[in-house]
Amino acid sequence: MNHSTDASAALECPRCGHLLGVMADEADRRGEPHGTCSECGLDVEWASLRRAALAPAWLVESRCSPRNIVRRAFGTLVRTARPFRFWESIDLSLALSRRRLLVFMLAVLAALHCLAASQRILSRGWKPWATPPAASVTDAATVGRVNLALVAPLSEYDGAGVVYAVHQATGKTDALGLVWESIPALAKAAIPFQDRRITVKVVQVSPTQSIVHHAYANARELLMPALRSSSAVFVPATLLAPLTLLLLPTSLRRARIRPRHFVRLMVYTTALLIPITASMYVADNLLRGLVTPGRSELSFHLHPFGVFGELNPAFFLLLLVFTINAVWLTAAASRYLQLPNARGVGVACALIPLLAACVLKFIA
Repeated sequence: MNHSTDASAALECPRCGHLLGVMADEADRRGEPHGTCSECGLDVEWASLRRAALAPAWLVESRCSPRNIVRRAFGTLVRTARPFRFWESIDLSLALSRRRLLVFMLAVLAALHCLAASQRILSRGWKPWATPPAASVTDAATVGRVNLALVAPLSEYDGAGVVYAVHQATGKTDALGLVWESIPALAKAAIPFQDRRITVKVVQVSPTQSIVHHAYANARELLMPALRSSSAVFVPATLLAPLTLLLLPTSLRRARIRPRHFVRLMVYTTALLIPITASMYVADNLLRGLVTPGRSELSFHLHPFGVFGELNPAFFLLLLVFTINAVWLTAAASRYLQLPNARGVGVACALIPLLAACVLKFIA
């Protein structure tokens, strides 16, 4: 049995999966180190095709010890900041690892959680008192606010307001005791889909009468209305941008990209939500103090200025999101998928979903 012939017969094009064993054997007899896939036109080096594809040691899909998979997930996330080098490091023939890609997505969610917590902590909190309280109460309120922001940044409650409600109900003024008494109320405030008020303490004044103390939802929204409205455009347009390749004849009819490449591209594209979200938070912090109350645009629109002449941050963020997506998809098309006219492919894949999301937003 000729094992080398059997191995050559199993050779596949890493992009489209077409069998290249016969072409590889004929190229070896002619002494040609390179060839072209007859199905999709990919330039193939026969020697590298015969070698098993290895992932870089830093990549989350690397088959190294699973003990370091969390560190590799965050290392991969950091390296996505250099898209051309990132995609150049991934071999087309590398087998897909769904479990490791899931770990990468969890790392993205953890990073987004930290961003939201930072936005909640750095934003100006609602002041629940008319007169300045004691320094110890202020310290306890700050601790409650930070802790609630770290655990549940999307909560409708401000931790300082919850702690102050406990202070009014219990009369405690020492910081340590007040923080301890506030733990049950802060835990309730961290539960998603909570009512507009939570019970802080019930004081029984008689067998038939009791006083119920409440803390009310009072947290400031993470994003101003114009930015919050635009996130419904930016997020789906970014996540669905890789699927736009299915609409292009370059990728499907000519290159015949395999489904596993779409899966890998979509998973790693989730990393783009981090710079996009960070940009929205920065814009919110910079513009919130400049916008006149009652004159900010409440809806997303494609114009650099609003009806009152105020700056429209959503428009400039739209340009930023388009640029980020276009650069990312151009890098993936040229360095990973090795498609012709990669720059045009990247621009088209970034532009089409953004326009579609804008149209759906206006229709809705």
